[in-house]
Amino acid sequence: MSALTRYGSFWGSIPETAGNVYWVAPSASYTVAGQAYVASDDNDGLDPRRAKLTLASAISAATANAGDVVVLLPGAHSWAASVAMSKAGITVMGLPGGKGNPVYKRASVTLSASDEIINVTAADIEIAHLTFIPVTQKAAIDFTAAGDRLYVHDCAFDLFTAAAHTSTKGIAATAATINADRIVIENCYFESDGAQGEGVDVGDSNNYIVRGCTFVVNAAGTWARAALAAGVTNQVGLWQSNTFLAYAGATMTDGIIGSDLTSASSVAFIGNFFGDDVTVPIDDFGSGDAYIAENYKGSVGGGSGGVLITAIT
Repeated sequence: MSALTRYGSFWGSIPETAGNVYWVAPSASYTVAGQAYVASDDNDGLDPRRAKLTLASAISAATANAGDVVVLLPGAHSWAASVAMSKAGITVMGLPGGKGNPVYKRASVTLSASDEIINVTAADIEIAHLTFIPVTQKAAIDFTAAGDRLYVHDCAFDLFTAAAHTSTKGIAATAATINADRIVIENCYFESDGAQGEGVDVGDSNNYIVRGCTFVVNAAGTWARAALAAGVTNQVGLWQSNTFLAYAGATMTDGIIGSDLTSASSVAFIGNFFGDDVTVPIDDFGSGDAYIAENYKGSVGGGSGGVLITAIT
């Protein structure tokens, strides 16, 4: 359902959808087009001037139809409980136009409880244009084996606000053995202050893609591993055009780690860049597990385009 703005455009055309668009405000009092409104989960959420107060309420309303979209208005959203994405085909997003800083979106989300922010338990879920601030020892977004074709793009993940813990993660399978199919993570930014968990942990997912993402350590700490491909016999994955950097005396021990991957020629690394302080760019893969092409490790002042990575460990 679209809502006509005073400018003659349609709120509901962001994004274009054949389903309903539900709106969520960051607080009970909020402003749209210069006018003050009151958000409530008793609102229908179908107009930005009648926004709901929590994502869970909007998802509950949206579960009637695959193809429905939930838009989080700009501001800091916080809820008391994890949100289950249990209906296939739902999109959750911030406003894609005028979204502000590309590594810190204008709509941010976190929890006041110790839990993941979003738990994906259905197929064909899309999540976009949001900044996630996970709580200590939890992932921002996790997914089960039912989360086939999960698509997360143009999001930022703050892995420095929460107290350091190796179980604090960005996007992660709920367990190492989770085998979801065709996960795509694209154009996302992951920033850690040291000893947090992985920005991306694909578990045992098959036919997945991680592309165009940036992983950064922002302080004088050590991020043990930025990304994890846990691996199974039939895993197939692509890591393409990602950047791994450690700043201000920080260290990244492993860029991408293979853990238990056992299938020959099953993962491809193409065009990834690793900073000089990434100790081992591609680690713990068997010698025949992966294709590598045009991956580079940079050096400070090197000026030569970096050193071509010709082997994995």
